[in-house]
Amino acid sequence: MVNDKYLVTLEFRYSDVPVGEWDGECKIKKITIGIFDDFDRACIAGNKVLEMFEARFPLNPNYNVKERFSKNGGCFGFRKTLITNLGYLTTPFAFFAKITDLKIRDVDESIDEVLDAGIRCKKYRAEKDD
Repeated sequence: MVNDKYLVTLEFRYSDVPVGEWDGECKIKKITIGIFDDFDRACIAGNKVLEMFEARFPLNPNYNVKERFSKNGGCFGFRKTLITNLGYLTTPFAFFAKITDLKIRDVDESIDEVLDAGIRCKKYRAEKDD
């Protein structure tokens, strides 16, 4: 069973009043935007979230470029899967919008693959040392 999906998440990092004696001011709130069957739909959902930020916060005047998820929008032609406010928007908090590949696999097959990899690695190391 091989089934790949794409998880779109949003993480906020911000300051708030401590709740208890051991709680600090630094807070993290993570939310799931959705799970999608293909990367294009994940990009569309992620970009809708980014549009909400752009409607409320100004672009960084030094950078002045809208960052968006895309198939070929990353460095060296790789998929763009992480967007952060750094250099992009002027927000009073940090955020990280992310698309993560979800690999849904059979557990027995995965155990066999890991064991086979260990055998290959031992053989590789032995040949390398010769």
